Amino acid sequence: MVEVTASLKQGYTVENTTRNHTWIADEPQDVGGADLGAKPSEYLLSALASCKIITVKMYASRKEWELENVIVKLKILDKGEKTLIEKSISFEGNLDEKQQKRLLEISGRCPVVKMLSNSIEFKLV
Repeated sequence: MVEVTASLKQGYTVENTTRNHTWIADEPQDVGGADLGAKPSEYLLSALASCKIITVKMYASRKEWELENVIVKLKILDKGEKTLIEKSISFEGNLDEKQQKRLLEISGRCPVVKMLSNSIEFKLV
């Protein structure tokens, strides 16, 4: 089970906790925040990018491929009612074109991609 608890600290600053970890989310100063942490949407992109990288690394390790680094850049583009995320993924290491193509495909199968691609239902408890 994945669980995060968030609480408002001051202004728009929010403290998030999970297991043994704590981090701050905030808004930039130009919209009234203190800019003490990333915006929630930036954390969402960070979670997505991190999941893609970890999934690719696990796959490459199982295949014993020489993957040294993965760089993922994500950008949210506002497209009206639907959100579009622009992505750029590059791989570093001794990988041929076929391996890189496979890793790109595998990056789209990470758990966060699956969660965001399906409709999310919220249940109030």
